[in-house]
Amino acid sequence: MRLTYILLLLGIALVFYLSWVPDPRLNLVWFVPHWVARWTDSHANDDLRTAVPFLFLGAFAGSIIASRQQSPYWWIIWWLILIGVVFIAEIGQLLLPKRHFTWADIGWGALGAFVGLGAALMLQLMKSHRADNG
Repeated sequence: MRLTYILLLLGIALVFYLSWVPDPRLNLVWFVPHWVARWTDSHANDDLRTAVPFLFLGAFAGSIIASRQQSPYWWIIWWLILIGVVFIAEIGQLLLPKRHFTWADIGWGALGAFVGLGAALMLQLMKSHRADNG
């Protein structure tokens, strides 16, 4: 469980770092693999690339909710927290000359978080269904 929290926090830190590097081209970031940078730097993926890390963040948050057996409200709370993360990342870009705030990035981040949380929820439901029938 601690590993999930660590991965979630590292993921959020990575989102902030990559959102706030002065140049949006990820091929300039030393630790990003070339194939990832090539995909993310493609103009066709400008907004979609925001969804990818939030898929994972949503899945990590969902696994925390599921392991703690928290109320259904926590799914919404975590989704709003992750939307807050993408919103803060976008606000920070207002201070960087080569970066720009876009509502589309917030939408893609929210969608990615929703899908990640949904995947975690589906996995939890399948596990509980198996336990009830097994």
